[in-house]
Amino acid sequence: MAKVREKRLCGAKKRQGDGNCSRPAGWGTQHVGWGKCKLHGGSGPGPTKGAETQRMDHEARELFGKLVPGEAVPVTNPLAVYAEFAGRVMVWMNTMDGLLDDLRSPRFLDDKGAEQIRGEVQLFERAMDRCNSVLAAYARLKIDERLVAITEGQKSMVIAAIDRAFAAAGITGEAAAGAKQVAARHLRVVDAA
Repeated sequence: MAKVREKRLCGAKKRQGDGNCSRPAGWGTQHVGWGKCKLHGGSGPGPTKGAETQRMDHEARELFGKLVPGEAVPVTNPLAVYAEFAGRVMVWMNTMDGLLDDLRSPRFLDDKGAEQIRGEVQLFERAMDRCNSVLAAYARLKIDERLVAITEGQKSMVIAAIDRAFAAAGITGEAAAGAKQVAARHLRVVDAA
């Protein structure tokens, strides 16, 4: 069954008091489909920003609705996830930096002759600020040190489990010591990979 697309209306109260405006939302404005029509103040900066917020909220809700329930996986190692997140923030900043390569000037004149900063410049500045915040938190939390400590703790647990398994199997002396060295070497190789 096809999804019926909702028709958004301006909905502003009419001056005559006989109901609400039935023109399409954003009629006659730059934000067609969202917010008030031009006859009910939809062209002003406040309503324009409100319409854009409405549109983004609607798109976010649609995107959230498309998530498959099984896709969400519990975070078992938040430190590793944060380390990956910090890497993604760096990639985003570098991508925004690449946008600046094509610019001839960081400013432009709008249709009223007023000088404006280009969106690419603003995106790059935001990306730098975000990157600074994330990396400062990363350093403050000492995530690298914590990840190493977790890995070392896991190695110790594995070696202890091997010791207990050897003891239960009756393996002692040089055979047990040699097997532990092989296990320790293998754990170092796995860690390096």
